[in-house]
Amino acid sequence: MNDIHEIRKIAVIKSAFKQKYGIPRQPRLVQGLKSEIVFGDEFNNPDAVRGLEEFSHIWLIWGFSRNKIDMNVKNPAWKPTVRPPRLGGDIRKGVFATRSPYRPNSLGMSAVKLLEIRNVSGKLSLIVEGADLLDGTPIYDIKPYVPYSDIITDADKGFAHGVDTAIDVEFPENLLSKVDEEFRAPLMRILELDPRDAYDRESVKPCKMAFANVDIEFEFQGGKLVVTSVKKL
Repeated sequence: MNDIHEIRKIAVIKSAFKQKYGIPRQPRLVQGLKSEIVFGDEFNNPDAVRGLEEFSHIWLIWGFSRNKIDMNVKNPAWKPTVRPPRLGGDIRKGVFATRSPYRPNSLGMSAVKLLEIRNVSGKLSLIVEGADLLDGTPIYDIKPYVPYSDIITDADKGFAHGVDTAIDVEFPENLLSKVDEEFRAPLMRILELDPRDAYDRESVKPCKMAFANVDIEFEFQGGKLVVTSVKKL
């Protein structure tokens, strides 16, 4: 059971998420935020995506590339149980009952909206919306999202009972104006989803997050997130 099979990277994603902190916990929670999937030289072939434009959404199979798990060693450093943030970080569940990034094979999957297939000067890429991937994440496969089989209307939600309730955010106009216009609404949505760790939400300590080309600092004050600083990277 220790066989190692090669998985080839076909592309990388360019996104506004420059660090793991602040990335939405699931795909498509932040509307209007675009990312670009750029194919590697071997897969930079328009024939490989012929017909993909007929689909509105696609599946991305990708890798948690920042994990400190070396799958080339005999006994990879994975654990059978993890503490899901949704449960406050105090309750353990089996790794295969969660979407934890720390898994035996460090693979993730996300359904995203396909906006455009782009071919500029012979360089093939896909423009997508709603990706929850770190900038530079390797993409291992792309498949069309097929509603008739992929939608399961009677699925049980388990302990993942929908999206967390949005919280109030105070973002002073003089600071918001420092953020490029295309990123303002998505950034507000990310903050409303509360990027802080679930087990650290009682803390009032300052937090910092890198997003697009800015560093944002914020604090939890009076029941809401208050942005205190925005600096260009």
